[in-house]
Amino acid sequence: MLLSFGAIVVSISAFIQSGSQLIAARFFVSCLGSTFVVNQFWNSIMFNSKIIGTVNGTAGGWGNLGGGLTQVLMPAIYALWRSFGLSLSMSWRLSMFFPVSLYVVLVAWLWFCTQDTTTGKFEISMLGKTRRAGPSDYIRVCMDYRVFLMIFQYSSCFGAELVFNNVLVSHFVDLFDVDLLSAGALAMCFGGMNLFARSLGGIASDWASSRLGMQGRLWIHFLSLFGEAIFLFIFGCIDKSTGGWPVALVVLIFFSIFVNMSEGTSYAIVPYMIPQDLAIVSAVVGAGGTLGAVIATWAFYKYVQDSLLPFKLHACYVMFWALTVPLMRWETLGSMWHNPAKKLVEAPAAQKEEPKVPVPIAEEQPKHAIEEAQL
Repeated sequence: MLLSFGAIVVSISAFIQSGSQLIAARFFVSCLGSTFVVNQFWNSIMFNSKIIGTVNGTAGGWGNLGGGLTQVLMPAIYALWRSFGLSLSMSWRLSMFFPVSLYVVLVAWLWFCTQDTTTGKFEISMLGKTRRAGPSDYIRVCMDYRVFLMIFQYSSCFGAELVFNNVLVSHFVDLFDVDLLSAGALAMCFGGMNLFARSLGGIASDWASSRLGMQGRLWIHFLSLFGEAIFLFIFGCIDKSTGGWPVALVVLIFFSIFVNMSEGTSYAIVPYMIPQDLAIVSAVVGAGGTLGAVIATWAFYKYVQDSLLPFKLHACYVMFWALTVPLMRWETLGSMWHNPAKKLVEAPAAQKEEPKVPVPIAEEQPKHAIEEAQL
């Protein structure tokens, strides 16, 4: 449904005639961001919980990679139409139908070649619920302090990625006197890390979880956010007198790796937070990423005239939310400082035995570390 909506909106955008129409088109195209939430929710109910970090990280990372590829592909398609002698206006309008064709192919593929879950059609009972979510459920979920913290932790990583996609080209041009084409190539290095780095965060989270359960996932999440803040601050210290654009590029690459890892570790934790409200948690945390871009843009980049200070201030924002990770705690899953599975391992065998009863898919997920410890 969302992809079909996207095909229609992008098709209409090819006929834009004014600035107000462009604003309207951009608004409706932004609704396609919700496909990310659907994707992460779908992955979480389709794949084994032991690899959910890897799956969500890879899907999300390659999705973000599409944003970088768009900056390369769309100008190339535009140039192709121009080479046929078409006008500037007609060339970019025809270029808009390339993503439309991709939407159409994907819609057909999803409709005819996929299913909701491994067992068939999705049922709300798979989440251990009897009714669909309503407005009160969103309020209840957002009032959970762990969800609140994760919203802003995600705002500090995905929000930073969105901001950098907007400011990097002008930063290299203005501060390092790089030509526009080269600046675009340097900026592409930032987005290119999506190819593997978000998956790396998910893989690291799954690896840590296999040994320490949620305690391991939280430690990897904290270290990823911490590393992001450090390299973001260093990036804000580099100008032409301290190494120039080559040094800035190296630091940018490391920063991008930690940014993407943080995004991967975030959605390796999301499926465990409130399993019966997985869709809501996925949605509000995803929205937090966009919120982070708005906060950072207006607080650090829009009104601060200094070329480097915004990055340093942004680094402080990221570090603040990184330091909230140790505050997250679950009774059954533990925290960065407590792992309930360890106590189960040390308990007498008679105390570890529990009756085997069927449970919903989502309820199995947060218990996997304890179940593995019992084995």
